[in-house]
Amino acid sequence: MVPAPLAYAQSVSVVARGNPWIVRGKALATMTLLLLISFSPSVAWFVSRQYTHWQSDAVSPRRAELPPPPALTVDLSRRYAPQLARYERRLDALKISAPRRSRLVEEHFQLYRRAHALFGAAQAGAMLGLIEAETRNQEIALGRRSVFSSPEAALSNVERWLTFSAVALLEQQQVERRELSRRLRALAPVPLAPEVVFVHARWIKRAASVTGLPPAVLAAVVDTEQAGARVAYGLSGALRTFTDTAALRTTQMYGRSGLTGELSKTVGLTQMSWQDALGQQNRLAAMNAQLGVPFPANEAEARALLSRPYANLLLTASRIVGYLNYTEGLGANSVVAHTSAQVYYLGPGWHNNPALASSGQTWPYAWNAFFKACLYERLLR
Repeated sequence: MVPAPLAYAQSVSVVARGNPWIVRGKALATMTLLLLISFSPSVAWFVSRQYTHWQSDAVSPRRAELPPPPALTVDLSRRYAPQLARYERRLDALKISAPRRSRLVEEHFQLYRRAHALFGAAQAGAMLGLIEAETRNQEIALGRRSVFSSPEAALSNVERWLTFSAVALLEQQQVERRELSRRLRALAPVPLAPEVVFVHARWIKRAASVTGLPPAVLAAVVDTEQAGARVAYGLSGALRTFTDTAALRTTQMYGRSGLTGELSKTVGLTQMSWQDALGQQNRLAAMNAQLGVPFPANEAEARALLSRPYANLLLTASRIVGYLNYTEGLGANSVVAHTSAQVYYLGPGWHNNPALASSGQTWPYAWNAFFKACLYERLLR
């Protein structure tokens, strides 16, 4: 005789399988989830954590220490002092207690020294600037977006990124790129798509050279936009490709994408919108950049062009340069190169959310992209 609870569960299961509304509801829920994954790196990041234990290609993390911090010198201390003063002002605004403040300042300094050894002075300084912005944005009264809920959480995440980067650079010296990609995906603090970046490295470097951006900035954008494609056994990436193709075909047939365009607002490696692509003609002309085909004149041509990796990267880089020109008070079509370490954060930030970037807010996309860019600068050499 079947126990009552089991019999009840079996009967519910049979009813669910036989009820078309329940079946349709499950299908709709699944499609909704995949759509969210496909078009939102943040959602993809969260969902990917649920799939971690299903990944058959996971490897065990290697233990590696951060590189030894550089010796304390007058020059290093002089560079750190202004950063410390700004950080302490942010802690004051959060009304941090004296013992807690002392611990935070000590960890802040140690992270700077280690980042200095790993990434160099410029990027270590930019990292402290990002930490300062994040700490400021944690002040509730300001009503700003922040990545973490406390200064401790922010510094802990920085330490994770530095440790992972140290491991990645060690692995780079010991394994070939396919194996390196596999290990990076398994060990990273957030989902990565290094295989996509490595495959398109030549185009990334070329587009960056033409537009005056660090290649690592474009690499970080590509990685962040493509990292969700492997979620749910690659179904999210397949769904994104399907909607992009459907929108392109509809546009080619009818002149505009209509409803399919609502599901495919961004296209290609960097998920750039076709509307933004159409706005890059004058800047690309000023840069003497060549797309290889006439500049697109409508949605269909823009979508088709964005499906080509190099053109996609070139148009994306041009758009980022336009935002950076605006930030620095330059002309819209200025061809001045943007190579400062701050661009490693600002570039991906402007690409993803100009409203948040322009108001100095911090959010996961731009935060993680900064550390990815610092790492890819070395992995792409």
